[in-house]
Amino acid sequence: MLECNIDDMPGEIYSYLMDTLLSHGALDVTYTHLQMKKNRPGVKVSVLCSEENVKDFEKILLLETSTFGIRKYPVDRTILEREFKCIKTPYGELTFKYGYYQGKVIKITPEYEELKLIAKDLDIPLLSIYRHIQEFIEKELL
Repeated sequence: MLECNIDDMPGEIYSYLMDTLLSHGALDVTYTHLQMKKNRPGVKVSVLCSEENVKDFEKILLLETSTFGIRKYPVDRTILEREFKCIKTPYGELTFKYGYYQGKVIKITPEYEELKLIAKDLDIPLLSIYRHIQEFIEKELL
């Protein structure tokens, strides 16, 4: 885990930074809002990456942000076995991510980007489509 606290960078940079980190293979990127010294609002940037890529991500953080330093520490993580399946739904064929624990399906989630496109194409609120797909999952897939 690589982390740095920033209190002096324009907000628009964070979107670009996340895209850059993820496109270079970051496993996860999160931003946490916090109060820093002198009571200034700030953002903690957290980047989960593989050990062999630490130097690459340190370089990105140092060059693409206003930080003067980075904290790093090892973390363990447990992940579900995953599988992607294309399933016919009322909205057409969609991709679902299946999560397995000890060989049993415990989670099924639709791919967000596909739902977003449907919402735009059909001019239907994304939340409505998401709820309809959740009902479909519970009735048809679980």
